[in-house]
Amino acid sequence: MTDIDYIMSLLDWNNSVSDQVKGIKLAENVENINVFLQPCNKSYSKNVWDNCAKILSARADEELSPYLVELLEWLRDLNWPGAFCILDRLQKYADKPSLDRALNTCLKYAQATEDEVWENNLRMLK
Repeated sequence: MTDIDYIMSLLDWNNSVSDQVKGIKLAENVENINVFLQPCNKSYSKNVWDNCAKILSARADEELSPYLVELLEWLRDLNWPGAFCILDRLQKYADKPSLDRALNTCLKYAQATEDEVWENNLRMLK
């Protein structure tokens, strides 16, 4: 069994590169990848997002499929750590109909909330 808190502690960008690489390697064995979707609590926050994006980007489309909306939410601000990594991965996503459904859901939400920045970021995937 893999200790998620231990992995997250390694993923912190304040750690050495070797510790971060170790965390990414250990994360390969984590089945429930939702823990890497922009985690934020008192122990870790944006300081792990770059490495979480790398972990998620290495996963197969089938693993990412249930989390497309959450991945698209990562694009609300391209200044967020890992946003460009997620954008790049989504541009390579093969199941276009599934991605389009999630994209349309997020576009409607972005328009309803008048979040023009997010809307423009989402349109990069069209």
